[in-house]
Amino acid sequence: MNASLRLDERPAVVLVHYGSPQYTRLCLESLRDTERAPHRVVVVDHGPAPGLGNALQGCHPEVEIIEAFSNPGFGCGCNRGAQAAFESGASAVWFLNNDATLENPVLEPLLTLMQAHPTVGLWGTLQLNGRRLQGADRMDGWYSRGVRPVSIPLPRGCRALSPRESLSGASLLLSRETWQRLGPWPEGYFLYWEDAAWCRRAHGLGLPLVLADLTILHRSARTTGKRSPLQAFYSARNRLLLHRELHPARAVERLWIALYVFQMRLFQGRLDLLKAAWRGVWAARSGQKGRDPRY
Repeated sequence: MNASLRLDERPAVVLVHYGSPQYTRLCLESLRDTERAPHRVVVVDHGPAPGLGNALQGCHPEVEIIEAFSNPGFGCGCNRGAQAAFESGASAVWFLNNDATLENPVLEPLLTLMQAHPTVGLWGTLQLNGRRLQGADRMDGWYSRGVRPVSIPLPRGCRALSPRESLSGASLLLSRETWQRLGPWPEGYFLYWEDAAWCRRAHGLGLPLVLADLTILHRSARTTGKRSPLQAFYSARNRLLLHRELHPARAVERLWIALYVFQMRLFQGRLDLLKAAWRGVWAARSGQKGRDPRY
């Protein structure tokens, strides 16, 4: 970076865009109309079509768009956006799903919490998905193996996660210092489980993960499709890839995980999901990472 350029220490909101501009525009408008904390937005455009800048015109006072039409994956998009933000001086980055919206300020109270509790690694929020209020994700027992719980004093409305829990990548805040210690998102997953893998890395480093009593509106699977073959493939493959990364010698345990995945899809009664899950298990067995050309 040119030393003559003024660094902008305001926090940045990083969005990864894919598909129709409709949801991204609604997200930016809600940030503009709701958030009181000074901030800027970095949108990583994964396409598939050009013209996002025109579609987003006027919906937020300060938006930077980074084009990456090859769609290298959610984790890679988050990393590109965060790198751009931190290189230009941002003190913190809030990763927010592009199809999320706000009804009340979230970034401002999150920043207040982060400044008051600098030892916390990652801050997450609740998600209102239709009528369901979702928080931290409860993982299988193998996820927490070898991790010690961390106990820290927190204000009312905040809860430190156990080693068996992870935060959702739909709404995650971290400081520049945490980014430097934790490192970037894992990019090999392409879609699904990269947030769980990143949170597991934070657990392993002894960085506390905290769920704050703040809520975004986020209806899941808008861009990928709920119970779609794409979701079935990457969910199966990436669950097993993470297990393989954490416990490479426990191949028998991965077999049981694969059987669990099969029976779950079998009871859904859809052959296309069962086939996609089988492909995901086989791809994990061969160590395939990144985007699969079939999905």
